[in-house]
Amino acid sequence: MACAQDYGGSHIESYIDLYRLKERLLVVVALAKGMEDTLQTLDDLISQFLSLDRPLWSSSDDADAFLEAVDELTSTIHGLENTSEDRVLLESFDLLLESCSMRLKDEFQRLIATSGLDDNHRDHNIKKSQDEDDSHTFVAPPIRDFDIIVDALPEGVATQANRIARRMIAAGFGDICAETYASARRNFIDESIARLGVHAHMAERFKSTSWEELETQIMRWIPAIRVVFHILIPSERHLCNCIFDGFTSYSDLAFATACTPFLQLLSFANFIAAAGQKPESLFRIVDMYDALTDILTVVDEAFHHEITALRECLGLSIEGIFVALEKLIRRDSSESSPADGGVHPITRYVMNYLMAACASRHTLEEAMQSEFGCTETCLINPDRPTSSLAVRFAWIVDVLIENLESKSRIYGHVPLGCVFLINNGIYITKKVNGCELKVLLGEDWTRVISSKVHQWVSEYRRATWGRAIMILERDIRSGSSSNIVVEKLNHFHNFVNAICQVQSRWVLVEKQQAMDLSTMVEDLVIPVYRGAIGMLKATEAVGASYVRPEDVKFQIQQLFKAMAKF
Repeated sequence: MACAQDYGGSHIESYIDLYRLKERLLVVVALAKGMEDTLQTLDDLISQFLSLDRPLWSSSDDADAFLEAVDELTSTIHGLENTSEDRVLLESFDLLLESCSMRLKDEFQRLIATSGLDDNHRDHNIKKSQDEDDSHTFVAPPIRDFDIIVDALPEGVATQANRIARRMIAAGFGDICAETYASARRNFIDESIARLGVHAHMAERFKSTSWEELETQIMRWIPAIRVVFHILIPSERHLCNCIFDGFTSYSDLAFATACTPFLQLLSFANFIAAAGQKPESLFRIVDMYDALTDILTVVDEAFHHEITALRECLGLSIEGIFVALEKLIRRDSSESSPADGGVHPITRYVMNYLMAACASRHTLEEAMQSEFGCTETCLINPDRPTSSLAVRFAWIVDVLIENLESKSRIYGHVPLGCVFLINNGIYITKKVNGCELKVLLGEDWTRVISSKVHQWVSEYRRATWGRAIMILERDIRSGSSSNIVVEKLNHFHNFVNAICQVQSRWVLVEKQQAMDLSTMVEDLVIPVYRGAIGMLKATEAVGASYVRPEDVKFQIQQLFKAMAKF
């Protein structure tokens, strides 16, 4: 009996389990049936909107109704993902949501691409007339104030775009939404850049252009890049933040992708840094460096690394330009020295170049601070200022002087070579003392150059007038006959006449230096000449004639006046 009861109880429990399973199956079937009905209802409703051949956002009612349907569809899918294992049904919902998202993408693109800013009539109503040209792209108006944000889209349009973006992100199409934004904004950004007189692809457009034309483009690029980073980029960042409010990652993606033309415009600086390797390119590259420094204080974080890298690239280019200048000096032909011993063209070029560069001294110091490195031949004198720019400039002038000394030997006439070096040395010293070069190079450096000039003056005195007095001093001593003295005096006068005839065709570029040389020669020659005249008188030579010391002195003075051209 007990066994029968046990068997009966177990049988009943099996029936109960089957009943419960059937009940659950009925619930699942009912749920599935409900989901299918929901899918069908949403599909019918959404299909009405998807089949429209006009923009949904041409009617605010249609736009609101479509977004409500999308919200319900998204909510249903999220609920179904948590409660159902019916993958087929879920895939059907997903396909419908994908179709909605693609229509939202089209509406989003149309909203952004066809809405613009009218300076005279800002219409915040997003409705558009049927005959309005949807292909029109508005361009940013001329900018005169850096401290502004341009609302590239009316507030109402940005709000509607934000409503669409939130649905697309919720549906899992955030990346597509960001890319759509960037694509829709591209024409606006390109045309805004064009209105500034430049082009995003300047590097490619002008890669085969002369430096003169590149300079023209640089002078357009500099003000354009300031407007871009002070106004256009902050305005674009502001718009991205409004449309993708609450979704930072997608806002950053949309911003970075949309701003690609700005990066392309920046790359022109990289191109110029590579193209500008000649000395004459320095000043425009410095201008570009200054422009990048200016925008570094306001640059969006997304561009900070790029700006920093470009400044470093321009800094390397500046260092390369000074190396090119040094090579130019070394290659200058030694046979091209002025016949009159005047200032050499390379001296004028280099010193005027360095003077002009000093106008940008602080920029050059900053640009070269990390890039500078002396070559093995560029030895740093511990008595000179040791900033990167000071060392580089001092080295360039040293190379120039070395080149000038080499040129002086080509003359084959020591006195003329000395005059050549004196003229060029004085020119260098005056240029240094007349501008910030003196501050940059320092007093010690100036004294070194001045001592070289004194050395060349001494060599000139020895090579020319030292030989003149040797004529008088050689073999003339107490007790010499009057004939010997007269012969030496005649030899002396012939030598001086030859000096004056030849050297009067030379030039001394500094009048004060000519006066100083005249005084020096007078002090050297006249006392010896007076002594020779005294010896002649001591021989008691009757009727012996001689040139008065005053006349010799006058002859010397006239020579140096002729050399100084006064």
